[in-house]
Amino acid sequence: MTDATMTAITEPVQEWERGAWCLAALTLASRGGGGALASAAVDVLEAAGLPVVTLTSAPMTSAQIEALASSALLKTVGLITGREVSWADQSDDALRAQGRASGAAAAMFARFVLPNYPDLAARLAQPGARMLDVGTGVGALGAAFAATFSALHVTGIDVMPRVLALAEQTVAEPHLSGRMELRNQDVAAIDEQNAYDLAWLPAPFVPEPSLIEGIRRIAGALRPGGMFMIGHGRFDGPPLDAALTRLQTISYGGTPVDSPTAVRLLTEAGLSDATTLQMPHGSPGITIALR
Repeated sequence: MTDATMTAITEPVQEWERGAWCLAALTLASRGGGGALASAAVDVLEAAGLPVVTLTSAPMTSAQIEALASSALLKTVGLITGREVSWADQSDDALRAQGRASGAAAAMFARFVLPNYPDLAARLAQPGARMLDVGTGVGALGAAFAATFSALHVTGIDVMPRVLALAEQTVAEPHLSGRMELRNQDVAAIDEQNAYDLAWLPAPFVPEPSLIEGIRRIAGALRPGGMFMIGHGRFDGPPLDAALTRLQTISYGGTPVDSPTAVRLLTEAGLSDATTLQMPHGSPGITIALR
């Protein structure tokens, strides 16, 4: 191996290693405490531009910050050691932290999407409005939609009993007032007709066979004029980002779907006006269609 070849390998490895150690430092710093190790971790965060004061003022618990920082490390260790790791293998705090992030989708939908669909906006404001939240996880996204639209009833489905147990805690929150129900159900088993005004399906969390059949079934479960939203990866950015998104999606057992594929799947299911939304940087791709 030539010196040039060695350098071509070692330089990116050293840069990637820095990221892993920064995540480890964030994990250690979030635990608090003293000692030389904790102090060194704080120094790393300061040097990286993430001062500890930012952590203490964040709207997250220290356990949630720790879980958010460590989940990628634990997942990648499992991946390279040949141990299959699913979303349900993460800690409760990691699942809650990720769910908290997904809850922001409701406000974005109300602000950026709904104004372009006044008929749907009027429908979601009426008693009897219903939403299907596929892959509900800890229930954060569904709960956020129910909180944003006071007349909306949300049905959240998931195939993982453990995350549904966590979602039960979300459903019990007083402000939901019984407007959210949970089911242990695969989206491919949906058998309702004309039941929902809005449906959400996150492709990165759904295996391909369930995704293909689930899209067809959800299309039939929508009421006329209802909207189907598919969350998916964004593969039109830098090549490394696209490749990492594909690797992460496959490693978790989901389906890597890009915008053209999402449009095609929704159109083939008999839905109309399929279009991919312009989302802020860092947000997942979202493609919508109407029945």
